[in-house]
Amino acid sequence: MIRFIKNLYQYEFIRYSIGWWLAALLDLFVLRICTDILWIYYLLSAIIAFIISFTFWYIFQKYITFRDKTKKHIKQWWLFLAFQLVWQWIYIWILRLWVDILWFYYLLVAIMWKWIAFIRNYLSNHYFNFKK
Repeated sequence: MIRFIKNLYQYEFIRYSIGWWLAALLDLFVLRICTDILWIYYLLSAIIAFIISFTFWYIFQKYITFRDKTKKHIKQWWLFLAFQLVWQWIYIWILRLWVDILWFYYLLVAIMWKWIAFIRNYLSNHYFNFKK
């Protein structure tokens, strides 16, 4: 069983999936805590959750998923941040539209967006940010 897990972990997409979903769960957890327990407005909570999960996700993607040992930290960090900020801006607008206008529950919209972002993020990081 342990050998199976080690063999499975060798595949980049599996490592990406593990890291991405850990970051997504961290994002959803912080969003939920900030909104429902700390009573912070849900759009501000989404930004706070993004900042916290972004830091974890960049480190995980660079060193574990793509096993990138290059010293291009600053360039890769800015490129990673640029991709994420564009999509975070779109996410905030989708969240506002679906919650304030269409009356969906904010956490449901956040979970739906995570599924959409899953493949898009892998492709952008694999082909642009951490390409070999």
